[in-house]
Order: sequence, then C-alpha cells, then structure tokens
Amino acid sequence: MKMKENGILWWILAIAGCGMIFYATSSPGFTGSSTSSLLQSILAVFGTNDIVLVIADLLNFILRKLGHIVAFGVLAVLFCLALNKSKRPFLYAWIITTLYAFFDEFHQSLVPNRTSSIMDVGLDSLGAVIALVLLRKYKK
Repeated sequence: MKMKENGILWWILAIAGCGMIFYATSSPGFTGSSTSSLLQSILAVFGTNDIVLVIADLLNFILRKLGHIVAFGVLAVLFCLALNKSKRPFLYAWIITTLYAFFDEFHQSLVPNRTSSIMDVGLDSLGAVIALVLLRKYKK
C-alpha cells in the first residue's frame, strides 16, 4: 500500500500520537522533577556533589526540550501524511500541530504538579517546522 492510499491509517496514528502526548502530560512520572530525580540517581555513580547535580539538571532540561521538539515533530509528520490529499498539507499540519501544542500546555496548567509555558508551545511549533521541512526534502 502506498502512503497516499493510507489516509485513514495516518489519521489514526496522528490521533494516537495526540493521545500519547496527552497521557504523558497527565502523568506524574513525566514531570520535570521526576525526570531530574531519575537522572540524579543514574549519575549518582559519579558521586553526589554539586557538579553532578548541576549536570543532572542540565541534562534534564536538554532532554525535556528535545522531547518537545521530537514528539511534536513526529506529530506534525503524521498530520501531514494524513492531510496528503489536501492542497497545503505542510501548512495545515503545522497549524494543527501548533494548535494541539497550545491545547496541551493549557491541559498541563490544569494538572497538579505541572506547569505550562508558552515557550514550550514555541519549541513544539519549531519541532513541527523542522520535521516538516525534512519531510518535504525527503519527498522531493
């Protein structure tokens, strides 16, 4: 089966991607402090001095922000493939992904121990743009 013929499959995968993001942002296991604690435990083999704690916090920040870029990049690609028969699939995929990023940050503002950030929406949108540019280059 060709990608163009699988429109419904891409929609199902895109909606599943939204569901996975929603689940992750609802879960206490995916909070910044939770991942920071995990990284500190892993890096504890090097000791528990202040340098190790700073490195763990820096890694936590980088990995969490990269997670935004990758997750919403993948989501944008799925939406683009689902919208393949529309006139402007790349633009529409970016718009839908960015709107979902806004929704997700609003949702996080309602979840205990979570915070929302407009900067994260920007990272999510940037991830969508990067992934869609790469997809466009790949499709040519």
